[in-house]
Amino acid sequence: MPKSNPDDVLREVFITGLKNAHAVEHQAMALLGRQIDRSRNYPEVEAGLADHPRETEGQIARLETRLAGCGDSAPGLKDAAMTVSGNRAAVGHAFAEDEVLKNAFASFAFKNFEVAAYKSLSSWPSAARSTTP
Repeated sequence: MPKSNPDDVLREVFITGLKNAHAVEHQAMALLGRQIDRSRNYPEVEAGLADHPRETEGQIARLETRLAGCGDSAPGLKDAAMTVSGNRAAVGHAFAEDEVLKNAFASFAFKNFEVAAYKSLSSWPSAARSTTP
């Protein structure tokens, strides 16, 4: 049965957004792992990527805390699918002469997508962001 209370609808959309962000962070972990492995010939690039997995793990933990506060949990199947997607995307650049550039372009686009997602979630109506189920 569809929800009729507008606050319930907003809350469900917010929770879906949190779950999507969680899955995107899993995709980021897969991409980062591959990019770090493949950047061994570019020490400056490798060093620049080195802190990102820890930051991403922290973001995943924050999202899980937020989901738990909303009475929900991380989407296991969606996380797994996005991890596979991240690995596939990274492999797609592996055979290019300019792999390091393609990875940089993809990372820039990906990071901006994350920023947009988090800005959208943070501006969501406060009633929908309530941590009480």
